[in-house]
Amino acid sequence: MRPVRGATLVLAAALTGMFATAGCHRKAARPPAAAPAPRPTLGAIVIENLSLPRSDSDRIDAVALERDLREALMASGMFAASGADGGAAPTARARIAVTAETVELATKGEARAQVRVRVDSKPSDAPGAVGFDVGGQGVEPYTVPAKPAKEKAHGGAAAQPPETPSLTVLATHIARDLIEGVAARHRLQDGAPAAVHAALVADGGELREEAIRIAGERQLRDEVPALLKLLGDDDEAVRDAALGALIAMRDRRAVRELTQSRSLRDRREMRKIIEAISILGGQEADEYLSFVAATHDDDEIRGEAAAARARLQRREAEAGAAH
Repeated sequence: MRPVRGATLVLAAALTGMFATAGCHRKAARPPAAAPAPRPTLGAIVIENLSLPRSDSDRIDAVALERDLREALMASGMFAASGADGGAAPTARARIAVTAETVELATKGEARAQVRVRVDSKPSDAPGAVGFDVGGQGVEPYTVPAKPAKEKAHGGAAAQPPETPSLTVLATHIARDLIEGVAARHRLQDGAPAAVHAALVADGGELREEAIRIAGERQLRDEVPALLKLLGDDDEAVRDAALGALIAMRDRRAVRELTQSRSLRDRREMRKIIEAISILGGQEADEYLSFVAATHDDDEIRGEAAAARARLQRREAEAGAAH
């Protein structure tokens, strides 16, 4: 979130939509490339103020919020201006729910806001349709204004107390950050592989985890070396995302990395990698599961390894029969 005088922000986001990519084989006469799916036109934005304001300082300016968030949604690159394509694109509408208040105790106060941004397109299954539902909250501390001092005897005016933070501004910052986060994911989903790589090797954050997942979904095999390295990351969420991406690619190089980087005594990690290795398959996976099933000092882990090995062998036998 942008610096908002000590504000903090917690985000949880989900993005759904349809992103189409076209592929072609090299031929003497190549057909023209398919036109990209049209961006949905941005229609109505509905502001739902769920607050119960106790004073003027607790009020939300719905007109200003709608204006600023329309600007943010258009700047995101996910939407087109109304009528820009002659009506061929789906139409998107947004609903922004806001709960905000100021809480004061003695000389300390906090401006608090929770924001939920929901966007859906009609028809929802049209090429280019975008839908998401994200929420976040922010807190901005402040000093409670002192009561105005009486006018001085010589007639001078008392100093004006500082103003409390604007809940409209706080809610706008939260909503803008939510929208920018969704837009960044949208660009990764539909953008150049170089953009995915840049996010994947960044220092961290939710966008990095998203880039890891997208690398798996898009089968970006040039990212396998980076994903293998991330299997040893200190962050469990990053390790799990990298493992999921390698499983999506069915890249068996992950088997050796997993067997060498994970402790046999970590029961929680062992359960995860046993199943992952059984899915990846191959001789090295079979040998490792056989070793764990025969030698591990935990009865449950031995049983899980034996069952996973049986599944691996069954899948590979079925695959061999199919060929």
